[in-house]
Amino acid sequence: MENKRTRFYLIRHGETDWNKAGRYQGCTNIQLNAEGLEQARLLGERFKYLPLDVVYVSPLDRAVATAEPVAASHGLTPIKDDHFREINFGEWEGHTIEELSEKYGRAYTDFFKDPFDHPVPGEGSFQNAMDRAIEGFNILAERHKGQNVAIISHGGLLRVMLVGLLEMGDAFYRKTWMTNTSITMLDVMSDGRKLLMTLNDKAHLEMAELFKKGE
Repeated sequence: MENKRTRFYLIRHGETDWNKAGRYQGCTNIQLNAEGLEQARLLGERFKYLPLDVVYVSPLDRAVATAEPVAASHGLTPIKDDHFREINFGEWEGHTIEELSEKYGRAYTDFFKDPFDHPVPGEGSFQNAMDRAIEGFNILAERHKGQNVAIISHGGLLRVMLVGLLEMGDAFYRKTWMTNTSITMLDVMSDGRKLLMTLNDKAHLEMAELFKKGE
């Protein structure tokens, strides 16, 4: 009997020092910090109990380090795919919202209020990032029909991709969040429908915190 759906686990990488400081990372190759490595370990433990056939990952180190324990839980090797690299923020990378607002004025604040209608240095536009991510997603959806696929990527790119895949409108981007190592589950049905099953599932982190409190 044909499997009626292809399941995608869309996963944001673990924490970095720039995440903690509220700095735009984009394509700058920042490593996971100690907390991020622990988050990745907990994510890998969780995936021991989830079906998984293949793991794709952004080539940036913070995503690769997150993908490795996930893949290892099923004896897999992560496959790097540039479609899922973070949005390139160019000269904005390394700066906080406050710093960018002060340095660039409306060039940044207009973008912050309405990111889909204003240019971004590096990538050029969110539409460019969306097109890149959706192209990669569609390739995998065709290649891995009926399988369980993990994509370890970045919060900005994954949210932009979901806006396009689900035709949700850009308000979805501004009103959602993806915690480090959270799982967003998207099913592609055999008739092509895309169903958002979970968003920002971080149960592995929440359970670990509860265990700490119970010690």
